[in-house]
Amino acid sequence: MSRLHNPTRTPFSISLRTKLLLSIALILTVACLLLSWLFIRQQVRSVAESLAHSGTLLAQHLAHMGRFSIVAGDTHRLDQLVQEIIEVDPVVYAAVMSSDGELHAGLGKGIWAQQFSTQPGGRREFSLNSMTIPPHLRTETEESLVSAVQFNGDLPQLRHRIEFTLGELARIVGGFELSIVYDVIVRIPQRPFMTVRDPALSLTLDERLDGSQDSGLPGNMAPVLVQIGLSTTHLQHALRKLLWQAVAITLSIIVVGLLIALLLARRITTPLRALIGAATRLTAGETVPPVTGRTGDEIGALTDVFNAMTETLQSREHELRELTHTLEGRIDARTKELLAANVKLQELDRRKSFFVSTASHELRTPLTSMKVHLANLRDGVDGTITGDQRRSLVRIEANLSRLQILIDELLDLSQIEMGQATLRLEPVMVGSVIGKAVEDLLSFASDRQVRIVITLPSNLPMVSADPDKLHQIVLNLLHNALKFSPPQSTIDIMVTLLRSGEIQISVQDAGPGLAPEEIAKVFQPFYRVLGGPKQAKGAGLGLTIVKLLVELHHGRLWVEAALGKGSCFSVALPSVAPQKGLPSLQVVPFSETHGV
Repeated sequence: MSRLHNPTRTPFSISLRTKLLLSIALILTVACLLLSWLFIRQQVRSVAESLAHSGTLLAQHLAHMGRFSIVAGDTHRLDQLVQEIIEVDPVVYAAVMSSDGELHAGLGKGIWAQQFSTQPGGRREFSLNSMTIPPHLRTETEESLVSAVQFNGDLPQLRHRIEFTLGELARIVGGFELSIVYDVIVRIPQRPFMTVRDPALSLTLDERLDGSQDSGLPGNMAPVLVQIGLSTTHLQHALRKLLWQAVAITLSIIVVGLLIALLLARRITTPLRALIGAATRLTAGETVPPVTGRTGDEIGALTDVFNAMTETLQSREHELRELTHTLEGRIDARTKELLAANVKLQELDRRKSFFVSTASHELRTPLTSMKVHLANLRDGVDGTITGDQRRSLVRIEANLSRLQILIDELLDLSQIEMGQATLRLEPVMVGSVIGKAVEDLLSFASDRQVRIVITLPSNLPMVSADPDKLHQIVLNLLHNALKFSPPQSTIDIMVTLLRSGEIQISVQDAGPGLAPEEIAKVFQPFYRVLGGPKQAKGAGLGLTIVKLLVELHHGRLWVEAALGKGSCFSVALPSVAPQKGLPSLQVVPFSETHGV
């Protein structure tokens, strides 16, 4: 069973459980913070608006109650009304003034009492008038204005917004108290807030002075404003409590969510880890028990599929092991049978070679005797013969020669196959061996009307070979070329000194050539080329003997051929003393050329 390679874990690899926990923690944190911020912002705005609305009601009440005192010029009554308003817990200052800055009545608590001052001419002023009273309140409008004022050091400053910023909320959560007040300004209207049509107050509040017309402020009198400051201390305490509750709720949700995520991750990753462990043991070739699936979801389905796959794999592995064991026995038996058959074949081959050698040797003696007597008859030693008898005797002698060549080839082949061929290696001149082989086949070449050209380079070293075996190699190659060469053609015998120090002997003919599929078969015993000339007779052993003899000399033999372009058989044998530094002898001037 092949091993599976686990993916390489980098130093920054994160497990599935960690990824799940981090993802859920991030989602919960962002969601809780966003919801908490929206909730806190809404609550802060709601509480601020509620406080501002309460201050507006107090300011309107003071404006309503002090309207008659302003008309009557009763400053003592105004002071009493302001004192009643200032006693309300959130109120830190209250003032009734004209729009031009003249203070009719006003009081403050703590540091806000220092904002009321009396000028040298007896004119009383409130320092917040210049920053909190906008120009439009000096007109006839009766809308209220709510703004926020904060002490910065010893000086009050007007804020751009009444809501608390994120930094201020953080300081409030940390326990700091900010000196911020909500400033509410209401203009006392020319007409009363309530009319005679209000049934609830018609019995207790009669705004008619003479019973015929509504009381109102004199038309030439400057607009009168009521200004009340509300402390945000209680608001900040409520916000601090609310913020801490929101933080506690957020942290609780996050913790509970993480615990749920941890349980969910464990429920997901535990069966996955069991599957990983089982797969690892299965990869190592161990027997794996079924993995218990405790969930009914996709992971449970995956566990069931894995168990089925594991069971199938283990069953097949068991079958493969049994089959392997059986095959090993069969292979051993077949191997023994093949060894026995090989031994038997070797013995048969040895006997065949021995029989061929013995038969060839025994056939040589009567065949030689027959040729001698036949030659005597042909020459008229035993009496005069007619012309027809002479021609018959010549044909018989030619067939006996072919038979003798076949017997010699069979005897040589059997001796080589039986290992009885021995080599007498000595320095041999290639030119003399080639010349002797050409001389032996001179009559055959003349009958075939084939010209033989020998090309030898100068300063050619001798080869290390057996003279008789080398003569047989050249003779067989030349005889094969003569058989397949057409009349009036030329056979080239070329000798070349290779750079490797070997001497190459090439025999080039002008025969029909070889097909690509026949090149690998021409050296097989008894193989005859398809489509060769009819006069090319033989047993097909010449090239086989050449191949075996070349192998005995540890040389090389190859053929280059193409259909219709002839064949070139080449033999490369080691030289006695390879001469290094010589130029390539494949294109040197030829020193000797022989024509036949």
